[in-house]
Amino acid sequence: MGEYSENLKPKHSLTAIVMGWIVIALAWFAVIRIVQSDWRIDPQYSYGLIVPLLVVGLLLKRREDCPPATLLGLRSKIAMGGLLIASSLLLAGIVPLAEANPDWRPLGLGAGITAVCITLCLIAFRGGIPWLAHYAFAVSFFLIAVPWPRNFEQSVMSTLMSWNASTTVEILHWCGYEALRQGNLIVIPAGVLGIEEACSGIRSLQSGLMVALFFGEVFRLSLVRRLALLLAALFAALLGNILRSSFLSILASRQGMAAVPAWHDAAGFMVLLMTFAMVFVLAYLWRAKNNDLSRLHKSGGLVFPAATAPTVLLAFVVSLLIVPLIATEAWFRLHDLPSGSFWGWTIDQRVREPGVVQVSIPPATLRMLFHPDGFSEKWVGSQGEMGQVFVFQWPPGRTALQSVQMHSPEVCLSSMGMHLEKRLSDFDIGNTANGLRLHAWLFSQQGHPVYVFHSIFEQDDGPAGSTTATDQAPLSRLENLKLGKRNRGQRMVEVAFWNLQDENEARAALSRYLGESMTLTPAPFTGNSRKARE
Repeated sequence: MGEYSENLKPKHSLTAIVMGWIVIALAWFAVIRIVQSDWRIDPQYSYGLIVPLLVVGLLLKRREDCPPATLLGLRSKIAMGGLLIASSLLLAGIVPLAEANPDWRPLGLGAGITAVCITLCLIAFRGGIPWLAHYAFAVSFFLIAVPWPRNFEQSVMSTLMSWNASTTVEILHWCGYEALRQGNLIVIPAGVLGIEEACSGIRSLQSGLMVALFFGEVFRLSLVRRLALLLAALFAALLGNILRSSFLSILASRQGMAAVPAWHDAAGFMVLLMTFAMVFVLAYLWRAKNNDLSRLHKSGGLVFPAATAPTVLLAFVVSLLIVPLIATEAWFRLHDLPSGSFWGWTIDQRVREPGVVQVSIPPATLRMLFHPDGFSEKWVGSQGEMGQVFVFQWPPGRTALQSVQMHSPEVCLSSMGMHLEKRLSDFDIGNTANGLRLHAWLFSQQGHPVYVFHSIFEQDDGPAGSTTATDQAPLSRLENLKLGKRNRGQRMVEVAFWNLQDENEARAALSRYLGESMTLTPAPFTGNSRKARE
């Protein structure tokens, strides 16, 4: 693991040290660039903004009792050099893919792991295997801020919201209040309360896990006690959210729905504070008795001057990291659509038509959807069907696609008490080459069928102005990279129908609605290329 001869003391240069820091800076810049949009737009990951600072704090804490440095043996150098190059190559491939697919969360996880590996390899070159083991957890702590894969996250969220709603209703019954669960809604005489994502427990759960891991490391708990601390954080987060939703429900039952907004955020803050306090107290009581650890490390073994990775290797890794960052930005800028690009279609509000009622969208809903432009309206059709439409639009940018895909009909309508019966065949508007496609589902609400048509469209170069932006296969995501296609702005259309007996009637009703409200605009250019558009 290390050679302990004075003749084998490593020589290092200022150039190699500076290049090592450049490698670390480039790796973490690339990773944070990929995941920071989720930190900014998704309240569940807002804590990610402070995680890099916590990582620095843990590294400084570890430095206080750092073990003696050793030299890597030849085999270890080859292994670390190979891992360093492999991680850099993987990160170099992730950078352009993430630019083309900002909603593909596994890329963020992959990028985070590669940056951790790159950092630990350089630490190993500096201080050997003892340093690698000593700093491994502090560096890896960053991964707690990496967003979970969306399907896994939605599965956990749905489970927590369902459990929260059912448990809250039981508590209300124990306290003598009338309550009925409808999906993830709690129906009380005063109105209807929704168990939103923020009330599901997942936000306090993720924050609790972060705090448990952080204090477990700060107080150097044993592995068993760290696991116990994670379980305690899980218990505190779930208990706190049950108490929160129960408190708000009782408050609404006694004082009316108008009293809930004033206490909603304050109750959420109290849950986070309770989780934080419980985890801190347990970690402090279980803290390791290691007052002599620092003196033991400093007195044992022979301390070598800090070593560095070979300069040639570092220069190669720098080129692997910096070239993709520059080339990616140049490639996508070359293929970006010009400002004021052409959509080719619009869906207009029918403000003055009889039987059409404009629906006000609650501020909380707009906040969850990250403040799109758009409208909603209800109507009664010529065949007696009841319909409602939502039309939203987000501007181009790195965050729009994540925003609009967080709230699919399967998640949102199920949380409102509707039951998903089956997925139906898609509804195409226009021909398959240049048309638009809406996905279709059959839900049931209190035993009655509800037909839902929904899709997210992304602005594109085609004459029809858009293509579907959902359900992309891996090969399609590679095609985004090939075409230099990053987030170009989205439109979401969702139309639901009640009082219809079968799918054919629903499709006919959708055709009538689109015929009255949709306008297809002829393309003002010839061809599909950007040059033709300009």
